[in-house]
Amino acid sequence: MDILHFKCPSCAKLMGVIREALGTQMRCPHCNQIQLVTLASAPTRELPQPGAPIQDSSPFEPAHDTVDFVSGTNPQDNSPESLMRTEESPAPAEPPPAPQEASPATLSQPESPAPMPWENAGSLTGAEAKKRAPSGSNAMSIFFFSLVSYSVLATALLIMLILRLQTKPLHPLEYLPDVDGDNPGVKRTRIRFNNDKERTLLPLPDQFKLKLGQSARVGELEVTPLRVERKKVGVLVSGFSKSEPCNFDSLVLHLKLKNLSSGQTIAPLDPFFNRRWKERQTNPYPPPFTLVSLQGGEHYFGGPATWLPLQLAGAKISQRSRETVEGDNLDKELAPGEETQAWVCTDGQDEKTQTLFTHGGPINWRVQVRRGLVDVGNRQLPATAVISVDFRKEDIENIQNRVKQEG
Repeated sequence: MDILHFKCPSCAKLMGVIREALGTQMRCPHCNQIQLVTLASAPTRELPQPGAPIQDSSPFEPAHDTVDFVSGTNPQDNSPESLMRTEESPAPAEPPPAPQEASPATLSQPESPAPMPWENAGSLTGAEAKKRAPSGSNAMSIFFFSLVSYSVLATALLIMLILRLQTKPLHPLEYLPDVDGDNPGVKRTRIRFNNDKERTLLPLPDQFKLKLGQSARVGELEVTPLRVERKKVGVLVSGFSKSEPCNFDSLVLHLKLKNLSSGQTIAPLDPFFNRRWKERQTNPYPPPFTLVSLQGGEHYFGGPATWLPLQLAGAKISQRSRETVEGDNLDKELAPGEETQAWVCTDGQDEKTQTLFTHGGPINWRVQVRRGLVDVGNRQLPATAVISVDFRKEDIENIQNRVKQEG
């Protein structure tokens, strides 16, 4: 067996290696370091002459010393965890042939060096695998989603706080009804609704177009036109106890009115709705919505009484007197569920109104009524509406003829 010797790079002591182990790894018996044995590392020596006894270059190490061969391990790492499974070189099947003369070129370094043990090492798996540190993009994603989650949570908490403050129960002494005393409530600034003649004559919705005897609900009010008659009415002037009859007959429309609300007191009609108004005269107020229209386009606004606010009736600063039609019942207030009858009339002081009794076509009477409270935005406001009643000359009753017949 041919034994070669070379110096260990770690401990600088000689190691004996058989020729067949060249190109493999072995452990130094002195320092236990793993070394790669190559032809270049083996020292050259003179070949023994035939017949001369072979002497060991190292009398301290027997030729039969064994070495461990390790593959896939870093020669500088001697920890037990890094040692891989060892492989033994296959023993020669027969003794090597006698050494022959060879030139030093046969002991030169092989054409390609043996691969380093860690070059073909695979990736770590199993228990030895360590979790990789997150890359920069992953770190930004984690930071972004954390920030979004925090924002959503903060917004939800803020909304819950606002809702809790809004639904806080009111203290019973914070809001008490102001209904008693000498001056209960507040006085609002009066708002005047200014309309022109064109607005007054706008077409009405179909549900507010009635015939005699037909009922319609207008908000919280039920309106039923009963009959139309011809008679002379009287006007009562403030400051006088006796009414003054008009010069001509008036056309009178009788109505039945019922309050359908559950908590509102309503005055369905008002003397202001049937006030006297002349188109070609100076009027302090716009034209009334209560009027009689003929098919030919003639319009007769209001009634025979000049309207004046109650606060100014009888006052010295007033230049006019307040007038009301006797017996029309226009100022009647209705409690919830209560009903009454009232009537409106044309101006018996205007001779032109007498054409109503001879007109052969259809006649239309518009009447403004109160309908109670309506929802406007987030509050309720009182409102009125306009209905119309269609009839003909044949439907007009003559009160004078009826009195004569009854007499």
